Amino acid sequence: MLAQSQHHLLWLREQDHPAISWPKWQQQLSLLGECYQAETCLIVQFINNSFQIVCARKGKKYQLIGGTHFEDAGLQSIIEDHNGYTATISDGRDLSSSLNQFKHLLTQPIFWPDGELFGSILICDPDLNKQTGPLSSLIENSKSFIQAELKHLFLMQQIKMLSVQDDQTCMLNPYGFSLMAPRQLSLSRRFGSHAGIILIEENIEENIEESNSSALTCDSQAQKRRLLARIIHDNMRDADVSARISHNQFIILCFIDHKANLDSLVSRLKKQIAKEAPGLTINTGQSFFTPDTQISLEPMKKQANDNLNLNKLGSANNF
Repeated sequence: MLAQSQHHLLWLREQDHPAISWPKWQQQLSLLGECYQAETCLIVQFINNSFQIVCARKGKKYQLIGGTHFEDAGLQSIIEDHNGYTATISDGRDLSSSLNQFKHLLTQPIFWPDGELFGSILICDPDLNKQTGPLSSLIENSKSFIQAELKHLFLMQQIKMLSVQDDQTCMLNPYGFSLMAPRQLSLSRRFGSHAGIILIEENIEENIEESNSSALTCDSQAQKRRLLARIIHDNMRDADVSARISHNQFIILCFIDHKANLDSLVSRLKKQIAKEAPGLTINTGQSFFTPDTQISLEPMKKQANDNLNLNKLGSANNF
């Protein structure tokens, strides 16, 4: 099973993407603004009912600058119901955000290469006579340029996902784990080994608070994550399989003789993490299966995740 891409769930401005040329995006907006004689032009990204301004032309005058988040049910409805081809004119009074300060908006949705909605080009208060004239195809050309860069980015992400190694920790990534773990599980259970899953989740909220209080940099947080990966690796046996499966979550497939061995391994990991990375707070979850009860990895992962959520709830209640 291939790892699933999360490209459409991440804000583009908050990622480092060599495939994206921000100056060229800005040039596209400047060209559109001049040709359509618009008050301002924006490129916005849309994720989970929320918008973020990716870049803007003359946006400061209207308090519309890059990185600004906002919600607008009217704009959301416009771009979700759009046919995806020709730009359409919308009435600013139909919008609920600060975009309603404009009389009209020319809207052109932008899509990822897999068809997922990325966002939209917005031309605010354009000269409506320009819309049907020789410049009618200009916004389409800008859309094509931006979508070409998004395709480049998408392909780079797909290639990265096909690698089995996590860049930050040098552990297996989710794709690598999905390849290695089932094979190791099948092999080990031929010899009657019991199996366990351990999930280790870095508590991001508490660690962010600590970072703010001690002025730690992003680099130091990455160093802590690499330290956590090393501690996990040092406490594993050769037959075990571990991976970083999300931004703050690690997984271990281990082979043991008894359930008590799984509890001991989790306890040892916690003690070692507390000793070597005292500023790092974690939550753990685990599951245990005998060879005759389960040969599939997914139920083991689900039970471990349920146990993790239960432990997190218990920790919150105790606090």
